[in-house]
Order: sequence, then structure tokens, then C-alpha cells
Amino acid sequence: MSENWVGKSISITCTDPGGVFQGTIKEVSPEAITIFRVFRNGLPVPKPDTEVTIASVNITNLELIPATPSSNLTTHAISKPSPIKLPNFPAPPGIDCGPRDTQARIPIPGTSRSAPGKASPITGSASVMNNGKFFPTNGFGARNASKPLDISTGQKNGNGNGNYKGDRKKSRRYNSKNETFGTPVDDPMMDEDFDFEKNLALFDKQAIWDEIDATQKPDLLRQTVPMQRRKYRHDENVISSEPAQLRQIEVDYNSSRDYVTGEGLIVPSIPLIVRNRVQTAAEALGLSWERQCDILARGTTEIALQLLGGGRRLVPNNSHQWPTIVVICEEPYNDKKSEIGICTGRQLATQGLKVVAYVRELTHLSRSSRELDLFNATGSAFTNNVTELPSGVDLIILSVRSAILTPVLLKWINESRASVLAIDPPVHGINQVQIKCSIWPILPLDDINRHACGKLYLCNLGIPDKFFLEAGIKYKSPFGHKFVIPIHLVD
Repeated sequence: MSENWVGKSISITCTDPGGVFQGTIKEVSPEAITIFRVFRNGLPVPKPDTEVTIASVNITNLELIPATPSSNLTTHAISKPSPIKLPNFPAPPGIDCGPRDTQARIPIPGTSRSAPGKASPITGSASVMNNGKFFPTNGFGARNASKPLDISTGQKNGNGNGNYKGDRKKSRRYNSKNETFGTPVDDPMMDEDFDFEKNLALFDKQAIWDEIDATQKPDLLRQTVPMQRRKYRHDENVISSEPAQLRQIEVDYNSSRDYVTGEGLIVPSIPLIVRNRVQTAAEALGLSWERQCDILARGTTEIALQLLGGGRRLVPNNSHQWPTIVVICEEPYNDKKSEIGICTGRQLATQGLKVVAYVRELTHLSRSSRELDLFNATGSAFTNNVTELPSGVDLIILSVRSAILTPVLLKWINESRASVLAIDPPVHGINQVQIKCSIWPILPLDDINRHACGKLYLCNLGIPDKFFLEAGIKYKSPFGHKFVIPIHLVD
């Protein structure tokens, strides 16, 4: 007789362990029932091949899930089945369960503890039949999110309008919500600890990195391919993470140091005598010293405006915080470098800034210079007395040839606590002066002390490549779209 029940779908309500078990009968005896494909309280057990044996003394209610002949039944996909309430099911307090419907049940004689001829009410989860499908439900008759025991597929919804995709989306949202919040607190899966180490061991990160490295070209090989001739594969990144370092300026002698621009171009350093040779050759052909001085002063003015705050501070509405600048030079009539500082002060004054120039001596012994007269024409003042310099200073511009300043001037600079911008300073800096930025023309000089000279900038004087070639330099401009660029020492 027991062989007749093997393979049937069954729903068992028991007390120990508590809950409702649903599955397919594998073995039946007067003492116990064994089922597989087990659902407990509407949720599948953790392991699909688990078999559950329930002793008959623990069974309070046992019901078969009737099979519907497929030949006489047309199945439909259900977007959101209406829950079917069981007879005499007690509704929870404060919840309206709606009208109650009945459901066909097939009790098994001799296995239930309820009175003969009566169907025992389900105290845990139950099951519903809807259009020939079996859906596990919870205690309130609502459908759970677990997979049904027998799934039928259809092409239309319950209304027959064929809106299958829309119904499936709604059903997916409904199931996702129940999968998240529908797990009972006594579920056995809640007691199992997740093994992080075991799952992490399944992912071999080193093998992934080795595979990526094997499909890419080495960095040295990439540098040998010209930038304009490279062809990128579909899996290569066109935007490189680090700028490529290209050398397009070459010298005929050993450069003491190399610098790199923000675009990744290598800029070698040159001796002072080579730089003077380039400037002298350009001056002889018409690019006079005054023109070179104006260009270098223009580049210094650009850096000075950045140090003062630029567009954030130099606006008409901020006139109460208008900056004050002091330019320190030596003898503008005898020293070309001092002329650059006076020219920078003039250009800053024409921008509307307050500029004061300090000149160490006022003599006309060596040569004539109009820079001091042009500076005076802007209405700005100059002095040779340190005590007449203003106290509240925003920026100090040093344009001196000597690395040693007078003690009085040095004391004033250190007490002002203003940022110092040096124009073509000595390569080892200025003694006891903390320089924030330095600017050089053409190319950087050999043996620059970057700690003493601060952040380094390079200014383009517009000298043709011909004069570089005559001085033994194969030159290609590294400036791009700028006239002043920062450079960094290559470590």
C-alpha cells in the first residue's frame, strides 16, 4: 500500500521540528515518512539533495497536493496570484484577510491526529493551488518567494491579454521583496556561519594579474614606438596613467641634471656660458636685450599674479585687500638682471597693483637704462633705504646677482614673512632667504639646488632654434601652448 504514495507531492505539518514541510514522497512506513525536494515553511532547504524523515508521532496534519492532468488543463503565467485562504483559518488580530475560499485536500487516513472526517487547520505555512500550480505560502495565505514544486510555463497572464513581460517584471519585484524580508527567524540557514576564507580562496587574484600582464606590452617596448605611429588595440587604454617621458632636446655635452615638464618632456640643464652664447647670438641678429628683458618680465608677472591669488583676489570688489609688492634689485644702470626686476615691477604696476622698488645704488657709471624712468612714470615709488619699505607686504620679488644680501635687507625680508619670487637667482639660492618660486629663461642651469630655489619655472624668450643649434643644442620647444611652464627634477 505504501508504494502507492511514492512520488506524490505532500504537505506535512509537524511539531518537532516545528513548521510545515513540503516535498515529494520517497518512502512511507507506519513509523515515518521520508521526502526529498524539501521546502520548509515555503523556503527550500540549503542543500537541494537533502532528504527529510519525519516521525509519525510528530505529525499533526498531513495532506497530499493533488496533481492536475495536463491534458485537460490550460496553464497560464500568473503575474501576482491572489492568495487563497484555508477554511477555518484564524485571522491575526487587526488584519483583514478578505473572503475565505476553500481548497481541495486529500487527507491520508490514519496519519493525522485530527478528528476523523475533519480537515485539521494548518498552524504554520500552507500551500495553495492556483490555475494548476502549487505555490508555497506563509501563515497568512500570501505566496512565498521560493520556487514552486511544479512550475508550468504559459504565454499569457491570467487575464489573457498577453502582457507577459509586464507581468514578469511585477512578479520579479514581488519575489525580490519576499526573498529579502520573508525568511523566518527560525530558519536553519540563520545558524550557519558564512565561510569568508573558503569563498575568497575561489578567486585567484594573482592569476588574473598575470593574465593582464601577459596581454600588455612592456613599458620599455611602448616607449620605443613613436607616439604618432602607435596603434592601440581594443583593450588598451589610450589615456596613459603616467605621462610618457620623451627627450626632444639634446645637447652635445653631458648635462648635469635632467628636468621633466608636466607633459612628460625631458629638459636638460646647460652651463651658464652656453645660455649666454644663445642670448648673445639672438641679440646680434636683432632680438635685443631690452626685448628679451620684457619677455622674461612678462613671464615673471604671470607667476606673481598667480602667487597673489589671481582672479580670486584681484577683482574690483576686493579693493580693500589690494596686494602690495616690493621689488628688490641692485643697480639698474649697471646690472642687466636688475633691469628685469624693474621691468617686472612696471608691468605689475600697469595691472593696477601697488609696487615699491628697492634699488641699492643710483649711479650712471656703466650704461644708460630707461627701465627705472619707465617704472617711475607709472607713479610707483622706488627707494634705496630699507627703512622706507612698507611693512605689510604680500610678495617680494628678488632680482639680484649676488647670493649675499646686506644684514639690514635680510632682516626686513625675514620679518615681512612674505612669499619670495626670484628671477634667475644663483643656482645655490640666496643665503638665509627661503625662496618659494624661481624662474629661469631658455633652459635651466647646471647644479640648481631645488631646495634653496623653491619651485622651478621656465620662460620662453622666443629665441629661434638656429641659435640653439649654433650653441650645440638640438632644440625643440617644450612649452606647447604656454609661455611659462613648471619643471621638476628627474629623480
